[in-house]
Amino acid sequence: MDDAFLVKFLRARKYDTRAAFKNVKKYFKVRTDRPEMFENLTPSRIPFEAVCRKHRLVTVSRHRDPMGRIALVLKAGAWNAGICRLNDLFRVCLVLVEHCLLLEDTQVRGIAAIVDLKGLSIYHLAHYTPSAIRTAVSLAAVTCINIFQDSMPIRLKGIYITNNPPIFDILFAIAKTFLKAKLLKRIRFFGYDLKELHQLMPDDVIPEEHGGTNESYDYDPLERELESEEGFFQKLGTYGYRDTATKAESKGLLTDVIRLRKDMVNI
Repeated sequence: MDDAFLVKFLRARKYDTRAAFKNVKKYFKVRTDRPEMFENLTPSRIPFEAVCRKHRLVTVSRHRDPMGRIALVLKAGAWNAGICRLNDLFRVCLVLVEHCLLLEDTQVRGIAAIVDLKGLSIYHLAHYTPSAIRTAVSLAAVTCINIFQDSMPIRLKGIYITNNPPIFDILFAIAKTFLKAKLLKRIRFFGYDLKELHQLMPDDVIPEEHGGTNESYDYDPLERELESEEGFFQKLGTYGYRDTATKAESKGLLTDVIRLRKDMVNI
């Protein structure tokens, strides 16, 4: 791990060295604990063509919002198992978040997530019992919290829910029991009126029907950038977490984090 990699954790934890150190350990532990999500996690091993190009389920804004944040859009309501497995959709999101975190501005300014639920209906739940629905939503919530909130060195500055149908109230009532108060405060519901969201977010993540340009979003630059980062992801996959790490090894990592903190203060 080089300094550029460790700096992300300092910035995510507001330069609290102890918190950054814990974040590094959690980051690698979750990669070990969830192999179905992280094993062979590289741009070449995700269904980019199906998820992004063909069905346009995930978009990363080419421009920043007025607060300097990158916007990441997930069209969750348009997903179905015929496109890809749910785990594969998560894997695409993980690669794109890691991609965004390679940029210093994103480490500092953070990411705003837009979750578009257009298309979500009772059909998605028709074949499941209430117990199965609670279990599935609980697992999804725990996964998101464990990875995106607790483990990734990410400043998630806002989660904006759009086109949320009444059925979503049931799902959110289950999910919010697993969310921390800090994250709950950053969740906003826009319903079907996106005028206010249009003022907050870049045009390329807003649907054309609401004055944006999302339908003509060009994935070519993003794909080229991901291809150029294949080596980074492959190297990242060789790192891991060991419960048996010696005190000297742990102290060495903490020392590196503290040194970086001092270096950044002196810049």
